[in-house]
Amino acid sequence: MSVFKKYNGKRINAKHPAYAAARWWVYRRVKGHKTIHQVIPTARTKEEAELAERQLVKQLFDRSFGQTDTTVTFGDFVETNYRKYVEQNNVNKGAKKLYIKLLLKHLKDQPLHTITPQDCRDCRNKLQYGKNQRNKKSLISPSSINRIMSTLSKIFSLACEEDVLDRNPMQYVKALPEPPPRKRLLTAEQKKALWKELESDQLLYRLVQLAVNMPLRRGQLLALNEDVIDFENQRVWVIGSKGRPPRSVPINATAASVLRDLIADKQLPFPIVDFRKRWHPVLERAKINKPDGTREENYHFHDLRTYFASELIRRNTNPLIVQNLFAHSDMSITNIYAETDADLMLEAVKRLDGTDPGNGGPALPK
Repeated sequence: MSVFKKYNGKRINAKHPAYAAARWWVYRRVKGHKTIHQVIPTARTKEEAELAERQLVKQLFDRSFGQTDTTVTFGDFVETNYRKYVEQNNVNKGAKKLYIKLLLKHLKDQPLHTITPQDCRDCRNKLQYGKNQRNKKSLISPSSINRIMSTLSKIFSLACEEDVLDRNPMQYVKALPEPPPRKRLLTAEQKKALWKELESDQLLYRLVQLAVNMPLRRGQLLALNEDVIDFENQRVWVIGSKGRPPRSVPINATAASVLRDLIADKQLPFPIVDFRKRWHPVLERAKINKPDGTREENYHFHDLRTYFASELIRRNTNPLIVQNLFAHSDMSITNIYAETDADLMLEAVKRLDGTDPGNGGPALPK
């Protein structure tokens, strides 16, 4: 048998400290066929890994002699394989389940091995230009379409790993061009108008105050209660987002004051059940959003995270600290939120005014 465990890309033995947590792999050369080299994520013991190896070898021989089951439909594979993969490996399970639902609507009963690149393009076209349950034109953005099709590609890749398919038809399908990121920062005048309109809704005003002082999503803010707040150590325990575990978040004096007021008024968790009906009219009255504005044009509550991150950057906060506050796994994700407004860029170039070219400064106009 050729099963073993790997950790950080290296083969390890039972004496390695991470042996128990490492995953089983199989490496087997089958003469006259090909090499089997893949992870066995479901195996917990060596016996289970060896059983999986025997099954893989059998599948390889069956496939070589034309005994592959060609009756497996797209829906069958998703239900028996991909859903299990999502539960074991994905963070944002909610989004994946939505993507699966949309894909099954168009490909569910089609035999997996008969799906062509053109079938994938047709599916994408239906998602982009089809109609929803209310018989209205779909408003799915190109970026969302690309994420859905990326999920489709992963399903086919998993089918290739399981030797159900020879190739991934999505490798021939190009991603849709995406529009440039929309402007997420408010101008000084818009900020002033927003805060003025919020004065008429104290509860919403407090919610926004927390949003621009804490790196939390709306759902996390709405779920806050007195039990998770530690005023003495200036920290709050918040529910995890996108499937992540709960984490501790620091609170400044402004956030602490708002939280104390909410507790005193018995408004935690936030008693807001009609958030959109309260939030969007405020933005329209402040002339930030238009009543008929598109999703790309309008300002969203989630954009207050950009407000928070950009204010930290404005105050020369180390980007690594901002990344840790947001619990981002990669700095490139943090950079999406950490925008720089026009006033800050103007201030930066003005620092060069009057500098001496002889001392390394820019050349002055004659």
